Amino acid sequence: MLTRKILTLTLLATTLTLSAAVQVEARETIRQQTNSISNEIADILFKRGIDEDKALLLSRAVITTNEELFSLMLNNLINTTNINKNALLEYLSKEALYKRSVDLTSYASVIKISHSLQNKALTRQELQKLSDLVERNGRLSKVFS
Repeated sequence: MLTRKILTLTLLATTLTLSAAVQVEARETIRQQTNSISNEIADILFKRGIDEDKALLLSRAVITTNEELFSLMLNNLINTTNINKNALLEYLSKEALYKRSVDLTSYASVIKISHSLQNKALTRQELQKLSDLVERNGRLSKVFS
């Protein structure tokens, strides 16, 4: 009976300890993934010859919201359009170079990005998709506020 209680308590303590460790690890993984957007932009700027610290500062200035939200909105844009992630990161690095921020809740900004990267006139269906995307991004922005 005593052995059973000891085993039960040991199992309970192990479960509580491991579940906390897994949650911390999951949070760190998410933070690293979202942090990688500004790091990837900074890497592109660094490859263009900008000092590493300055490149990181410039890359963070492009992002108008917190990184997690920006990452979600970028994924929405990539999934809604035919834009390649690498091309989008190149575009964001150019915007960082000129010290321009990118607002993915702005219809004009999203149209500008899409038009610049696709190099063609957008159809009505594409414009409607981008309008819906901006609405979703706006809702996400309100949730994160």
